[in-house]
Amino acid sequence: MSDQLRQITVRVNKKDASMLYFILEANENIAFYSTLDGNKSEGHRDICLNTHISLCDQLENILNHFSKKYSLEILKDITITDSL
Repeated sequence: MSDQLRQITVRVNKKDASMLYFILEANENIAFYSTLDGNKSEGHRDICLNTHISLCDQLENILNHFSKKYSLEILKDITITDSL
């Protein structure tokens, strides 16, 4: 049996990161996320998002909608396969 996880790392302006966190929390169970270590004086936050492959369309819709109003850069987009 194999299962897939999609991992997307995004960069958002520091001042907008809380809005992305809020949106992800409001869309419970879409993805789990982690803010990556960075220099506190930088003007951005790098956030690693992980979601099950079956939820990719919903997460993409959220990110696309967010990027219409806020700056969002995709740094990495990979699919991880877990074989049990």
